[in-house]
Amino acid sequence: MSLRINRYTAEELKAMLPFIAVTNGGALLISVVLGSVFGFDWTVYSGLLIGNALMLANFILIGITADKIVKCRDFRRGRSIGSISYGLRYAGMFAVLAGLLTIRAVNIVTAVLPLCYPKIYYTFIYTLTRGKDDE
Repeated sequence: MSLRINRYTAEELKAMLPFIAVTNGGALLISVVLGSVFGFDWTVYSGLLIGNALMLANFILIGITADKIVKCRDFRRGRSIGSISYGLRYAGMFAVLAGLLTIRAVNIVTAVLPLCYPKIYYTFIYTLTRGKDDE
């Protein structure tokens, strides 16, 4: 089983990188401002770090899964691959977050926030282009 990032996933990640950097910068700035008022908590920063790692891993695994489904000739097998991948991805993310929350290693808000970045990015891009393809 090959876990190589396909060309399309790599292109999407490259296109999304500036948005992720700006959004993380904004989240970091807000956390510094709030930290200076209410006190700094290292779990806020570890949450951002873990959240970004989970977001990237999830995005890459979605791309790998989509590639496998498209290459699969049997509809039922493709649907099964997609369902199993979906379940395993989210079970894994939940297990990692639950474990880190149990030992109080991350802040839940900052750990979950980066998981929303791709959805926000695609909504923003779609709204900006009004649904028009550039091809």
